[in-house]
Amino acid sequence: MTGDTVLIATDGSASARLAVEVGLRLAREDGADVVFIHASPEISTELFDENAQTPDTPERIAESDPVLAEALQKAGDLGVEARLEVLAEHGTRSIADLIVGAAAGLDAGMIVLGSRGRGPVTEAVLGSVSRAVVANAAVPVVVVHSPAGD
Repeated sequence: MTGDTVLIATDGSASARLAVEVGLRLAREDGADVVFIHASPEISTELFDENAQTPDTPERIAESDPVLAEALQKAGDLGVEARLEVLAEHGTRSIADLIVGAAAGLDAGMIVLGSRGRGPVTEAVLGSVSRAVVANAAVPVVVVHSPAGD
């Protein structure tokens, strides 16, 4: 890995939960830190409205975001240092761009995310965050599929 950080994007889906586990194991093996990101305009707005002056603590973010709280708990269980970020975007292209941009800004050595495994027609219509991240990232991307699908 080129950087000392693994960026793990999660949305709480089955494949994303598995991606959290895979990303944490990879980070632990490499002695890397982890940054978890979750796109939720509602939670991001809530956190900003409550405290626009200073960055939120991981505890406050976890209190507001159950998806990131679960990921942070798993990191703690494995002894991996983790930070949390809530993104205020929605839509396939915006989220993919933010994941790629966040990885570049953090000098992350790897991105890990889940894929819902939609069929080709649905994916063509709705788009795919994982596909867009793979196409645009400057670092290795690990895409994790849920064994049973989402």
